This record gives sequence, structure tokens and C-alpha cells, in this order.
Amino acid sequence: MTTISTREYRGWNNCVAIEHDGFELVVTTDVGPRVIRLAAAGRENIFKEFADELGRTSGEEFLLFGGHRLWHAPEAFPRSYSPDFDRVDYQIVGDNLHLNQMVEPTTGIAKSIEIAPIPGGTFRLRHSLTNHNLWPVQLAAWCLTIMAPESRAFVPQEQFRAHPQFLDPARTLTLWHYSRMDDPRVRWGRNFIQLLEDGKTDQKMKFGVRNTRRWAGCWTNGVLFIKSFGYFPEATYPDFGSNCELFTMPGFLELESLGPLTSLAPGETLSHEEIWHVWPVTDMPTDDAELASAIQPYVEQLVMPG
Repeated sequence: MTTISTREYRGWNNCVAIEHDGFELVVTTDVGPRVIRLAAAGRENIFKEFADELGRTSGEEFLLFGGHRLWHAPEAFPRSYSPDFDRVDYQIVGDNLHLNQMVEPTTGIAKSIEIAPIPGGTFRLRHSLTNHNLWPVQLAAWCLTIMAPESRAFVPQEQFRAHPQFLDPARTLTLWHYSRMDDPRVRWGRNFIQLLEDGKTDQKMKFGVRNTRRWAGCWTNGVLFIKSFGYFPEATYPDFGSNCELFTMPGFLELESLGPLTSLAPGETLSHEEIWHVWPVTDMPTDDAELASAIQPYVEQLVMPG
């Protein structure tokens, strides 16, 4: 059962809410496109909200606001930080919601997101970038989901294969200059790399991986959230080959997926899909082996982008 309605939310008067299989998703149309809320009915938002930015509809600098947003990689200032204060055009088509941003005046790129509920507490999000310049632009779709404080994210390790039967490398691991391998919020396990949001650790941490398993997850506020996404072996990905990245600093954690780098000709559009899966889960173990056992029944239910 899916219902779509319009409502005020956190100071924005023209939001669209999708209620689907016991979960509520709220999208802003006064700014964005942005999914500002995802929660089990009547429960806390599993996405971060920046209280002092909520309801803002004007300004000259990019604001995070919170929630889920679409950027284009590779990251660069000021290109990546184009403010998104303009109204978003939207259409409700059946149970689907189509969101279309005005062309960014600083980049000549327009963003759009299509949200389609799928049975089982699942949402398909198709993110698109269109080049309105008179010249090609090299970029990649970059989807960033800002998770609430005290979230714990996990990226599956690649399948173990014994030496010397398998000699090829399994994956890339990309680190930023400000990332520290001994950061106490990171747990390098046999089955997962885990990253915890901890407001007491006053530093930033980011890493990227080539994720051929095509999913990454996060547990927060009693909800298990897993996003699945694409991986194309022949494609070139940003950030030394990363299609999945995690970032944290005090107060929030970001779960990110990226599409291939593309030379987008004038008038062309590229798309990148994420499929969101959400389940009420009271507890999720931190031990690597126990986490692998606990999460396997949910991984078996994952829907992968086509």
C-alpha cells in the first residue's frame, strides 16, 4: 500500500511524503532535489537533519540541510557546491514521484530524481544528470545519504579466494589526506569494513572502495538501511576507481555510491540507480562474524539495479 501526499515539514511548506509498507519518505520541493526524511512510521528519522538549516529557501552558499542528495563527481570547489535553493518541479505519476531541478547556473547541469516504491519496504531511486552546456562535461553521478548520529555503516569485503589459486587483486581502497588508518571509528574486519559515527572523535574520515558486491548498509535508530547500486567492470570510476564511499565527522555519517565517469555531450543525460531497502531491526551486532550471520537474511532479499 502506497500513499502520496503534500505537507509542511521542518519549515518547508511544499514537501511530498510517500508512505509505503510502514515507512515514510519525505522529499523537499522548495529546495533540492532532496530526500530529507526516511523513517519507520511514527519513529525517528534515520537521516541527519541540520536544525539550523531546516526551512531555509535562500542564500548564496551551499547548505547540507541533511538527508539524501545528488551531486556530480569528482568533487571540486565551487563546482560540487552549487547552492540548490531553487524550487523543484515535480510530478506524481501513479505511485512514482519525479523531481526535476532547474539548470544549475554555475555548472550548466540539471539534476533529477525519480522515486518508485517497490513492495517490501523498498524504494528505487533513479538519479539523472543532464548537460545543458555547449560543450562536453566529464562527470559521474554521486549519491550521498547523510545518516543520523550514532549510525554504524558497513561495506562488505570482497570474496575470499586462496593463494596461489587466485593471484589477481580483489579491490581498490582509496584514502583521503585527512584519513587515518588507525582511526578508532573504523573496524577492518574479515567480512566487513565498519565505520561508526562518534561525536567524541573530532576529526574527519573518508574511504572509497571498488565494491563489486554492489551494496552497503547502515544501522541506526532501530532501522537497517541497505542501498544497492551498480558496478560495471569495464567502466572508469572517480577517486581511483571507487563506486562506494563512506565519510564521517562529528554529528553524521555519509553512505555514498557513484556511477562511472562519463564524457557527457551537450543535451545528453546519464542515470545512476540506487535501490533502498529498509527493515525495523532492534539490534545489530558489532562483532564481524556475528554481523555477517545477522545480516545475511537481509542480503538475500536485496533487489539489484538492472
